[in-house]
Amino acid sequence: DPMIVEVKEAAGGIETAAAGVNPQFLEIEKRLDKVEKQIEFADAEIAQRVGRKIGRDIGILYGLVAGLTVFVLLLVLLPKLNVLM
Repeated sequence: DPMIVEVKEAAGGIETAAAGVNPQFLEIEKRLDKVEKQIEFADAEIAQRVGRKIGRDIGILYGLVAGLTVFVLLLVLLPKLNVLM
């Protein structure tokens, strides 16, 4: 199947060019598309794993901050509560 390309010029004229496509080129292009999809999938999986690790680390940090906050509040408030009782 010939490829047909239309080229429009500034004057308004249209030129049409036809070019033949090598079947080997189309086969190689299909293979490259398949490989590209596999690479994109692998890249997405890696990014998802990295995101999970970062999310886990952020969750650990939030937990530590919350725990330290509760600990400090208890250290400050417990002596004051004992004075009242």
